Amino acid sequence: MRAETQPQTPDASRIAAAGGNFRPALVSWNLTRRCNLRCPHCYLSAGKKAENELTTDECFAVMDELRALGTEMIILTGGEPLLRKDIYDLARRASSLGFWVVMGTNGVLINDRVAQTMVDCGVKGVGISIDSIDPEKHDRFRGGPNSWQHSVAALEICKANGLEVLVQTTIMDMNRDEIPELIAFTRDKGAWSFNLYFLVQTGRGQQMSDLSAHDTESVLADLVAAQEKFKPMLVRSKCAPHFKRIAYEQGLAGMDSGGCMAGTQYCRITPNGDVTPCPYMDVVAGNVRADGGFTAVWRDSETLLALRDPTRLGGRCGACEFQELCGGCRCRAQAAFDDYLAEDPACTYQPTGQPIAVQTLVWHPEARARLERIPIRFVRQKVEKGIEAFAHSRGLLEITPEIMKEGMQGDGRDSMLSRMPSFLRKP
Repeated sequence: MRAETQPQTPDASRIAAAGGNFRPALVSWNLTRRCNLRCPHCYLSAGKKAENELTTDECFAVMDELRALGTEMIILTGGEPLLRKDIYDLARRASSLGFWVVMGTNGVLINDRVAQTMVDCGVKGVGISIDSIDPEKHDRFRGGPNSWQHSVAALEICKANGLEVLVQTTIMDMNRDEIPELIAFTRDKGAWSFNLYFLVQTGRGQQMSDLSAHDTESVLADLVAAQEKFKPMLVRSKCAPHFKRIAYEQGLAGMDSGGCMAGTQYCRITPNGDVTPCPYMDVVAGNVRADGGFTAVWRDSETLLALRDPTRLGGRCGACEFQELCGGCRCRAQAAFDDYLAEDPACTYQPTGQPIAVQTLVWHPEARARLERIPIRFVRQKVEKGIEAFAHSRGLLEITPEIMKEGMQGDGRDSMLSRMPSFLRKP
């Protein structure tokens, strides 16, 4: 256990130099290891509270650094974040700093009072885990009686209180055939997004069977098709960035999603202050207590610097013409080969060695104006690349408002933008 020290206060010169052109736009923060369920696939092996979890003041100090570095979105999760006594203080502070705050929870503890308190603290969205359409199957998997009933009720309660809801499902053999029903169920409940997580064998999930690469490819193809059916609800893959390559090959929307951001725009902070490139990677880049604060870790970590250099990717990922769109899942490479720069073993694609043909694109002023209304910069950048890839896949030379609408899965959600904090509306 490292000796506890207070994170350093960021200064302008260090902030300016931190990470070059890379910034932690999205941070997933495991605030506690404590949890009221015991899911067999939990990457954090959650249950009991961890020793030496960051204090409230330490969390505040890290948030100040994140704000100075340009972080736009924070996911407050656990364990079960609602079991942390200061969770509302942390959410309120994050919101006051201008972050778009999302809370990741199993939903069991949510009632109207909790949901309204979240709203009062500035929380904008809630991610709720639902792993089966069958309540008994979900309860057995999640390790808690009536957890399905509580989670579904939480989804409805959050929506009724004005919180956007994301349904999160981990795909395994036990629920693979249910995914179409789960997506439809999610849409019918009014969720903002359905996120399908592909298991990474880490934490308690080390002994669980992952889908084969062939089966993963098949599920992703179905997911690309599903997003067309369920617009404007977002249908997303997590830990399977080759979703983008499949969308490109089919000339369909969805290329504004996916793409591994580990260590480049995204990272995770653990309960005791370790920084890892993503939640599913146990490689520690540094610690906010022991290594001079978050800024120093983000700027100086050899692990993070390696992930920012695409020339260091190995195997098929290093040779792939879809590297910029996809890049492969770094945590899955780490779990499979003990090398986060290795190829993604869940992908079946054989690179051709031929770069994707790219022609100069012209943005119609109305389409560009629509793009600029997306307030979160890293999302706006991903959408821009995705729409341009969509246009290239169709052999188009101009991005018109019609093409943008066709290529952008979440189009039609302009009413959401007015509720973004002013900090996030800046270009």
